[in-house]
Amino acid sequence: MIEHAIDSGWWSPTDWSSEDLFSFTVDGTGAVELHWAVAEPAAAAAGSPIEAGQYQLVPPLAGLKLWLRVVSGAATIYYASKDGPQFLTTIGGHAYSGNAGGDEGWQQTALPSIGHDDATVRAQANPYEYRAYITTDDANLSSTEDLQSAMLVLKLVQWIPGRTLRVYGMKYSTDQSGNITDWDSLDGRTRTTAYADATISTGPFMTFDVQAIIEELQAVSGWGTTSPIQFYLKDTGSVVTDVDARAVVDLGSADTRVAILLLSGEPLAGAGIGGP
Repeated sequence: MIEHAIDSGWWSPTDWSSEDLFSFTVDGTGAVELHWAVAEPAAAAAGSPIEAGQYQLVPPLAGLKLWLRVVSGAATIYYASKDGPQFLTTIGGHAYSGNAGGDEGWQQTALPSIGHDDATVRAQANPYEYRAYITTDDANLSSTEDLQSAMLVLKLVQWIPGRTLRVYGMKYSTDQSGNITDWDSLDGRTRTTAYADATISTGPFMTFDVQAIIEELQAVSGWGTTSPIQFYLKDTGSVVTDVDARAVVDLGSADTRVAILLLSGEPLAGAGIGGP
């Protein structure tokens, strides 16, 4: 994430992590306004006041930029930039279980599924459930680095609003992909005590506050800058009769990443990037 002290002039970053979803945090006691426009608004343009806090905003029309300014006092914006660990597309995937456990397995895919499917015809009887494993390359995050914030951002290519997903960290300092071959081996991997929930909205983006998860990973024996950040994801809900209620994540999207801001105010540098 990037830190920027805004002033009385309209300002919009050029390196948002996504032009479809603007994720940022407002910090400070200043009075902040936002405005949607293709180009920088005039100084006299009216803005909408926003309070300090974390935001995820979708532009009301394609092509509009989010502009911010302070009308009094001081405020700082922290926003998700295109920096930060992305996920490997050649290692992640999902485990599945269907026919009351009679058909279980693992599939490596850059489009892992999460949740329940009672509609798609498969080898055995529905419903099927899917749980995902996703991992970065070397995260370049030491065990002693202090974090100011950490967000997991997922770009979905399939979803149903209202479903709640839960994410845990995989509690290892080394790559575990070679140990995941089926439903049981994924479910049997040690997970963090900390977890984060998020509910799918009408848009394709999900954001999880994973700071507590990553701080727990940093305390794992052997954790170092070459350790990957590995996550386990599941749907907390139940089967919907005759409905494919899975969420499908696009690991290859530049929007799917872990955005980490260090306590120093700098984004996590030298992060691993997604696979080919």
